[in-house]
Amino acid sequence: MFNFTPQERKAGLFLLGLMLCGIVLSNLIKVNGRVRAVVYPQAQLAKLNLNQVDLRRLQQTRCLPAGLAQQLLSYRDAQHGFTSWEEVRQIKGVGDKRLDKLQGIFLIE
Repeated sequence: MFNFTPQERKAGLFLLGLMLCGIVLSNLIKVNGRVRAVVYPQAQLAKLNLNQVDLRRLQQTRCLPAGLAQQLLSYRDAQHGFTSWEEVRQIKGVGDKRLDKLQGIFLIE
């Protein structure tokens, strides 16, 4: 019924294998969160310097409300920059959980 050349068979097997890999990967993403992080990495791979970031970028982070972002900038400007994470921790509204999230996104230099 079907008379495929050897090259056509190879191409068909390749496409079937690719489709199978896609199905398996799709199911792994649904089941396992670690696979999701590998397949869909965050757009931001490099950490931003907290002493150089502007208000717009601070407000774009999901872990900072607008008021707290403004407080961070006000403190930074008054103290001429952050020297440690303990200074960030002193700002009202920055608890342990939020500090951990900030440390994952920003660095202090």
